[in-house]
Amino acid sequence: MHQQLELLIMLHDVDLLLKESQDAKTSSQLKKIGFKMGKPTKKIEAARKKLLEELDKDIVERYRRLMKRYDRAVAPVLDGICYGCYQVMPIALATDKDRNKKICLCPNCGRFLYWIDK
Repeated sequence: MHQQLELLIMLHDVDLLLKESQDAKTSSQLKKIGFKMGKPTKKIEAARKKLLEELDKDIVERYRRLMKRYDRAVAPVLDGICYGCYQVMPIALATDKDRNKKICLCPNCGRFLYWIDK
């Protein structure tokens, strides 16, 4: 997998984790099922900062714009369908064997894509 794509997926996971940790309803639900909810945000934010430093600036800027617009900037593709906008990918993109070895964008929604192979 392309190194920048791996970093993007990690950044996306960290951002979703931060969002969940700051959401009162989600925190309450996690506490009810037994998870200890402290203030992990400093460690998570430090990890986020490190990821942002490692990513290309153009990618980070696009990521920020997509997060503002969609709340999810990275989407998986399964069976040739973008799970960000649920559109079928063009054949040329769907059949490219090196698709996870480069940064791909959904031609419909513009999200960063990673491909899940069965």
